Amino acid sequence: MRVKTREAFSPYYNYGIVPLAKGEEVSGGLALFLLETGSDVEPVDDDAKAWRPAGHEEPETESPGELDIEASAAAVLDWVGDDSERATEALAAEQARDKPRSTLVKALEKIAEQD
Repeated sequence: MRVKTREAFSPYYNYGIVPLAKGEEVSGGLALFLLETGSDVEPVDDDAKAWRPAGHEEPETESPGELDIEASAAAVLDWVGDDSERATEALAAEQARDKPRSTLVKALEKIAEQD
Protein backbone atom coordinates (compact mmCIF):
# COMPACT_ATOMS: atom_id res chain seq x y z
CA MET A 1 0.00 0.00 0.00
CA ARG A 2 1.35 3.41 -1.00
CA VAL A 3 0.19 7.00 -0.58
CA LYS A 4 1.65 10.40 -1.44
CA THR A 5 1.47 13.39 0.90
CA ARG A 6 -0.36 16.48 -0.31
CA GLU A 7 1.34 18.74 2.22
CA ALA A 8 4.25 18.61 4.67
CA PHE A 9 3.32 17.36 8.15
CA SER A 10 4.74 15.26 10.99
CA PRO A 11 2.44 12.53 12.32
CA TYR A 12 3.09 10.61 15.51
CA TYR A 13 3.58 6.99 14.42
CA ASN A 14 5.20 3.94 16.02
CA TYR A 15 6.28 5.83 19.16
CA GLY A 16 7.86 8.72 17.30
CA ILE A 17 7.39 11.81 15.16
CA VAL A 18 7.78 11.10 11.44
CA PRO A 19 8.52 14.24 9.37
CA LEU A 20 6.99 13.99 5.90
CA ALA A 21 7.61 16.40 3.03
CA LYS A 22 4.98 17.50 0.53
CA GLY A 23 4.84 14.98 -2.33
CA GLU A 24 6.64 12.25 -0.38
CA GLU A 25 5.59 8.69 -1.13
CA VAL A 26 4.93 6.52 1.92
CA SER A 27 4.31 2.77 1.96
CA GLY A 28 3.30 -0.07 4.27
CA GLY A 29 1.93 0.41 7.74
CA LEU A 30 2.57 4.14 7.80
CA ALA A 31 0.56 4.55 4.59
CA LEU A 32 -2.34 2.63 6.13
CA PHE A 33 -2.06 4.69 9.33
CA LEU A 34 -2.24 7.93 7.31
CA LEU A 35 -5.34 6.72 5.51
CA GLU A 36 -6.97 5.55 8.74
CA THR A 37 -6.37 8.88 10.47
CA GLY A 38 -7.67 10.95 7.56
CA SER A 39 -4.33 12.58 6.82
CA ASP A 40 -4.02 14.72 3.70
CA VAL A 41 -2.65 12.00 1.42
CA GLU A 42 -3.40 10.76 -2.07
CA PRO A 43 -3.66 7.00 -2.75
CA VAL A 44 -1.00 5.81 -5.21
CA ASP A 45 -1.68 2.11 -5.75
CA ASP A 46 -4.82 -0.02 -6.07
CA ASP A 47 -4.73 -1.18 -2.43
CA ALA A 48 -4.72 2.39 -1.15
CA LYS A 49 -7.42 3.47 -3.63
CA ALA A 50 -9.63 0.56 -2.54
CA TRP A 51 -9.20 1.26 1.18
CA ARG A 52 -12.36 2.35 3.00
CA PRO A 53 -12.70 3.31 6.68
CA ALA A 54 -14.34 0.83 9.05
CA GLY A 55 -18.11 1.01 8.79
CA HIS A 56 -17.93 2.80 5.45
CA GLU A 57 -20.76 2.05 3.07
CA GLU A 58 -20.76 3.08 -0.55
CA PRO A 59 -23.60 5.51 -1.20
CA GLU A 60 -26.34 4.13 -3.34
CA THR A 61 -26.44 5.82 -6.68
CA GLU A 62 -29.84 7.10 -7.59
CA SER A 63 -31.18 5.67 -10.76
CA PRO A 64 -32.03 8.52 -13.07
CA GLY A 65 -35.74 9.09 -12.98
CA GLU A 66 -37.96 10.95 -15.34
CA LEU A 67 -36.89 14.07 -17.18
CA ASP A 68 -37.92 17.26 -15.37
CA ILE A 69 -37.60 19.90 -18.08
CA GLU A 70 -38.60 22.58 -15.54
CA ALA A 71 -35.46 21.81 -13.52
CA SER A 72 -32.28 23.86 -13.83
CA ALA A 73 -30.19 23.47 -16.96
CA ALA A 74 -27.49 21.77 -14.88
CA ALA A 75 -30.01 19.22 -13.56
CA VAL A 76 -31.26 18.49 -17.09
CA LEU A 77 -27.68 18.01 -18.31
CA ASP A 78 -26.94 15.74 -15.33
CA TRP A 79 -29.96 13.65 -16.25
CA VAL A 80 -28.84 13.48 -19.89
CA GLY A 81 -25.19 12.68 -19.15
CA ASP A 82 -23.63 11.62 -22.47
CA ASP A 83 -26.68 9.66 -23.66
CA SER A 84 -27.65 10.89 -27.13
CA GLU A 85 -31.17 9.41 -26.84
CA ARG A 86 -31.81 11.28 -23.59
CA ALA A 87 -30.37 14.43 -25.15
CA THR A 88 -32.82 14.11 -28.05
CA GLU A 89 -35.71 13.65 -25.60
CA ALA A 90 -34.64 16.62 -23.48
CA LEU A 91 -34.05 18.75 -26.57
CA ALA A 92 -37.58 18.11 -27.85
CA ALA A 93 -39.03 18.93 -24.44
CA GLU A 94 -36.94 22.10 -24.11
CA GLN A 95 -37.87 23.33 -27.57
CA ALA A 96 -41.56 22.76 -26.77
CA ARG A 97 -41.34 25.29 -23.91
CA ASP A 98 -42.59 28.86 -24.39
CA LYS A 99 -39.07 30.22 -23.91
CA PRO A 100 -36.42 27.56 -24.59
CA ARG A 101 -33.08 28.16 -22.89
CA SER A 102 -30.68 28.76 -25.76
CA THR A 103 -27.55 27.63 -23.89
CA LEU A 104 -29.24 24.40 -22.85
CA VAL A 105 -30.53 23.82 -26.39
CA LYS A 106 -26.99 24.18 -27.79
CA ALA A 107 -25.56 21.79 -25.20
CA LEU A 108 -28.30 19.22 -25.85
CA GLU A 109 -27.84 19.49 -29.63
CA LYS A 110 -24.14 18.81 -29.21
CA ILE A 111 -24.80 15.69 -27.12
CA ALA A 112 -27.62 14.49 -29.38
CA GLU A 113 -25.36 14.67 -32.45
CA GLN A 114 -22.81 12.30 -30.90
CA ASP A 115 -23.16 8.69 -31.91
